[in-house]
Amino acid sequence: MFDLASIRTWTQYLDKLVLYVLNRRIPDSFKQNPAEMLDIEAVLAQTTVNLEKTAVSNLIAPGEHKVCLNTLCGELCCQVRVRLAVNPRAPLLLYHHGFAEVPYTSTWQKLFPKNNPFPAHLVAVQAPYHTEMNTAVQSVFSSLQHILQTFAGSIRIMQLLQAVFEENEAAFTVASGLSWGGITSILYGGVFNHVRAVVPLYASPNLAQLLWDNAETFGRDLPFSHETLSHYLDFTPYYERLESQRVFAVLGSNDLFFRKDHHATVYADEALVMTSSNHVGAVTQNRTLLRQNLHDALDFAANNPLNPAVARTTSHEFSRQAA
Repeated sequence: MFDLASIRTWTQYLDKLVLYVLNRRIPDSFKQNPAEMLDIEAVLAQTTVNLEKTAVSNLIAPGEHKVCLNTLCGELCCQVRVRLAVNPRAPLLLYHHGFAEVPYTSTWQKLFPKNNPFPAHLVAVQAPYHTEMNTAVQSVFSSLQHILQTFAGSIRIMQLLQAVFEENEAAFTVASGLSWGGITSILYGGVFNHVRAVVPLYASPNLAQLLWDNAETFGRDLPFSHETLSHYLDFTPYYERLESQRVFAVLGSNDLFFRKDHHATVYADEALVMTSSNHVGAVTQNRTLLRQNLHDALDFAANNPLNPAVARTTSHEFSRQAA
């Protein structure tokens, strides 16, 4: 299957095993090079909240709620799970799961157990197509356009949640996520520039590099040049829109998904915490450190409001997009 001599630790073996399984499940349709492609912002512009099927006013209530979207790929419905802080004026912490993480609240519950309160309204966001692991792989990687649609769907849901919570007295918003969710949080922060901090855990904005590394590892031919893949899936320009002090990133030195040599240099030194972790199971291995990193992000955000010249009004932004 692969060269065991190249794997330094048992945990790296787990990384490579999961990468191998995911690689095997990617459908052949992903090899098709579409004649026309829209970039992430063009896809986002065509992604709106279906207000007839989404009970927007219920999103500030605890529990699980459905959000439906109108998209270029048809109607997509996702779930969000809300856990409220005691103080209605507490900040909002949006958390997005990793790729093919089912249930979507798995790592969220590990980071934020009910018996260890966190000083924020906590909302877990489910990405499109993530009802089952195999459905996620087959649907998201059916084409480059579906990858972008998956990100765009999550971004639109996060935008809706921020608008609703801040209109109901939440002090401010921090976006966070694991792996794929970390990329999503960077995109969300960079597209709108209206969150006070971004916390990407075991992720970088360069998904193109991850896919290229994975293809080389398993000898999979990609129908795209490195340049084409980077044009659509290297989201580093969105990270560069963020003030580096507002980014609280974590990477693992033994991570075979987001490899240190290819991804650590994306971040400013002050924005990055390095651990010795691999990728699979990183939350379990480093739960205390990751919670502290999230606390640090909240503390920074509380004391560093956005520049009014840069920040955008989320409620007005949402109203235009969802109309």
